Parts: sequence; C-alpha cells; structure tokens
Amino acid sequence: MITQRGLRAEDRPLIAALLESVPAFTDDERAVALELVDVTLGQPSTDGYGYRFVLSFQGAPGGDGAPRLLGYLCYGRTPMTQSTYDLYWIATSPDFARSGVARGLVATMESEIAREGGGLVRVETGSREGHGAAVRFYDAVQFTRAAVLADFYAPGDDLMIYTKRVAPARASAAPSAGEAPARGEAPARSEAPARGDAPPPAEPALYDAAFGYRDYAAERDFLLACARRFGGRPVQRVLSWACGPARHLEAFAELGVGCAGADGSAAMIAFAERAAGARGAGACIRFSCAELDERPDVAPVDLSFVPLSAIHQLATPAALERHLRLAASLLLPGGVHVIEATHPADLTPSGVNRTEWTELRGEQSIDARFRIHIERSTPDRVVPVTLEVVCSARRNGGAPRELSSIRQEATWYVPDLAGWRRVAERVPDLSLVATLGDFNVDVPFEHAAAWRLILVLKRR
Repeated sequence: MITQRGLRAEDRPLIAALLESVPAFTDDERAVALELVDVTLGQPSTDGYGYRFVLSFQGAPGGDGAPRLLGYLCYGRTPMTQSTYDLYWIATSPDFARSGVARGLVATMESEIAREGGGLVRVETGSREGHGAAVRFYDAVQFTRAAVLADFYAPGDDLMIYTKRVAPARASAAPSAGEAPARGEAPARSEAPARGDAPPPAEPALYDAAFGYRDYAAERDFLLACARRFGGRPVQRVLSWACGPARHLEAFAELGVGCAGADGSAAMIAFAERAAGARGAGACIRFSCAELDERPDVAPVDLSFVPLSAIHQLATPAALERHLRLAASLLLPGGVHVIEATHPADLTPSGVNRTEWTELRGEQSIDARFRIHIERSTPDRVVPVTLEVVCSARRNGGAPRELSSIRQEATWYVPDLAGWRRVAERVPDLSLVATLGDFNVDVPFEHAAAWRLILVLKRR
C-alpha cells in the first residue's frame, strides 16, 4: 500500500539516503534540500509561509517491516504574493521511476492548494542533461514553460521556470491529504456534504461513489483533444462503452454533445438513467444494454471510448478484435476510438498493482481496494484482479459498521504494446494512430512519466 503524510523528525535520514540515491542531484543540491528539512524541523512555521512536505511511503505504518520512503515533495506559499506557491523540491527513488510516485505527490500538493483557495504554482529547474527527466515530467503534469534565462546556472545550463494554475476546490468536494493510491489516480480523500442518515448506496451507486474522484470534465476535454489531434471530423455525437454511471457522458452533455452509453449491467444502466435524469442530462443520453463484445443499439458516432481499464474484461485477443471491429462499425469515417488501458508495467513487481483509497460522505466512509494479482498471472498476460468497495457508518468515534459492499473477482487480459498492435492490425477499418501515457495528447507512451496506456484508433 502507498501512503502519504507530512514530515517527521525521524524522516531526515530517510530523505538524506533518498537524495544520495538520485544521481541527477549534485552535492550542493542535496545540501540545500536537507537544509529545508532542518529549517522545517527546527523552526516550524506559524504564519502559513513556511516549507511544507509531503512524503510517500510503501507499506502501512504498523505493518511488517518499516515503511519505505518512495519520494517526497517540498512546497510553500511564496512571500509577498496573494496566492502563489513555490514547488521547491521533488525527489523519488530511482527504483520507483515511472511508477506515479511523483505524480501522486504533485496531485496532493495541488489538492491542498485548491483547498486553500487555489493559485499559481511556480517551479524552477535547470536545462543541463541531468535535469532532462524533470523537464519532461513538468511537461507531462501540465505545467507551462513560462520563461527561460539563458546560462543562469552556468554556461549552457539555463534556468527554466514552469507555472501551473490550480483552481479553488468546490465546496462539495474539498480534498484533504492522507493516504493516496499510487500513480496519482485518486486523491486520498474527498469530503462530500454531510447527508445525515442517508441510506447506504446500492451496488451501482456505491461503485459511482467509489470512483467519484475522477475529473470527468478534464477527461472529456482530453477525449475531445484526441479527436482534434488524431481524428478527421468534428465531434457531435459520442459513445461510451462500459459507461458505468455515465459520468463522462454527463460531462459531454454539458457541452451539448449527443451521447450514447453502453453497459453490460442492466442495473447500472437503470442507475445511470435515473442519475442523469436527476441532474438534467437524461434527455441528451441514450443508453443500450450491451457488453464490450456486443453491438449496442446506437447510431454511428464521431468519437467513442472505453474508460477505466474496462477493456481488460475482454480476456482474449479474439475478444479484443471483436470489440474493435464493432467499434469501427459504429464510427463515422475520420472518427476516433480511445481506449484507457492499464500500463503493461503494472504486471511486473516494480509496477503499481494495488491501490487503496477512501471517499468520505457525511457519516459514511467508502473504502476501496483494487489489486492485480501478478503472482498468478500467466505468460500470455492473463491475470486475476479483485475489487472491494465497502460503505461503513462512522459515528462517535466507534468502530465502523458495514452498510453495503461490492466484492468482485475477474480475469483480465492486459496486453503489452506489441500485443495491442497485433490486434489492431487485424482490424482493417481502424488505424492505431497514437499511443499515449497520460490524459494529455502531448505525452507519448514512451515518456518517462507515462502511467497509463491510452490507445487512439482512427476509422479509415
């Protein structure tokens, strides 16, 4: 399990060892990094402008063995500004490069800044060769290169200034720091308005609540960007395969886009219809009960997509091929089909194959655990997965009382990139036009910060 917390006195030697393990840092840089630790431990700030630390560990406190420090981040309010923050330092263990540790640290920092009202984040780095990974990382997490001061550090080593704006958190979902799943896929906690004695959610509603951390508007914008960058037609109608609660489709409906959703669960479709109707989007979405390898009863679309790694429910290459052929048959020429897949590295010991997170809703706690059982995977990349979501009552500091739960076991097929290419080549009406590593059309799958495998296929 990956957890996050603030700085403690016993963390100093762990941070020193971590800094020593990163070859890109010079001795002077390591000394400055430790000086920030010492200042924070020796003179904690009381005015809100001191250094703040977020540390990421593998292993839960109190478990077997000492938790391992995977990385840390240091940031703080910028003096004499209204709402600007500086990201002073970020470091991750080389053993966990490209595993999402740094991304998760930045996500927590941004959540805390959003909770405080938002503002501008600034980070400075150098252009010398050893800082190349940092430059690629800031590009990947959507910082903007705001300025370059040539030869600032030394001849040929420029100062590069990156910035990013963080919007204030909505009052209905203010995130707070705590445990966070790996790869930055979910904030550790989000607080919804108190609901008093609200009844425990049934299975579709519980699933919807557990994945409520997703930024559906941002993911919608990414899908539209895929259509603009890699497709050949404007998006007027979309189809979400394995649509679940249809949150992505509601985001599209906000823009006036025609929407269709397909899901193999009749109960989930019924829930999505009710929820979309209650939020005013029901008239814009047509639903069809169909599995990923079944043809839904919908008209052709300009853009279709499979979110949340649902594609891996198709447990053979033949099933994947059938899905792609069906997707092609429902795309208009120039339309694109986008698949959000699991990063192939997550089937390795160094990958992120288990995550845990919590959503708080009034006096109800929704705890979710997902695991890829890599120890039971087969040579052809078939692997068991489990999902457990438990809704519990939290009252008066007593032991939680379980109200409802989801406990699912499934078998996934998780191809590597070569496997995906082989399947795509057997579908003549589609071309694999992009393989991305993030919800960002400028981050290729080969990027050092890649944490997903997102495939974009275009209808010929």
